[in-house]
Amino acid sequence: MIYSYCKRCKLESPGDVCQSCGKRATANAQRDVWSIASVPLADGRVWKSILYALLSVAALLLVVIFGLEALTSDAAKVNRLWNSALPRMIILVIPLGLAVSFVFLMAQGREVIVYVLDPQGAHLQTWHPPSRVKSWARLQSADPDRNIPQQDGSVMHLSQERHMIWGDVQSVRYRPRNAAIYIYHTPHLAPMVLKLPPEEYETAAAYVGKYCKGK
Repeated sequence: MIYSYCKRCKLESPGDVCQSCGKRATANAQRDVWSIASVPLADGRVWKSILYALLSVAALLLVVIFGLEALTSDAAKVNRLWNSALPRMIILVIPLGLAVSFVFLMAQGREVIVYVLDPQGAHLQTWHPPSRVKSWARLQSADPDRNIPQQDGSVMHLSQERHMIWGDVQSVRYRPRNAAIYIYHTPHLAPMVLKLPPEEYETAAAYVGKYCKGK
């Protein structure tokens, strides 16, 4: 949802018109804000990343071990090593890694991701209920200074912040079918993913397009 800030009234209002004085805000005074509730355990992107990482580790171990063996010994020894239990033990890295990941993701529980687009860039904050277990499951310290009171009286823990300045954006990919926008600092690598409710997609895409023309 678009929010605008009126300098005269020092008030932020939903939409592009100040609710106090009725003055329409300039583009530089507007920002787009929305939030997504997420459960990492049920997120397909998370599992895909974990699976790719485990496959890469297993493949790298096989290449390194058998490559070194091939360089230092003959084909017969390489063949005996291949027929030993070692390859199966390396492949076990994948199911064991998935099992450990399941435990960690289950412990993480539910989180809320808040997205903000403003004239400076795109910003992301991840929040979850204060809990040492939830922080440790994210491989983070349970810093009590990051437990922030909310407007509704609850307390949430600020788990992560990420910022992408418009001037640093190299490319943008729009995925309307998935209600997502991928913003790349380095082309094809580690994008900031803006996940959106379907009804918010066009507004966010127009906002990003305004600052990332031709990217």
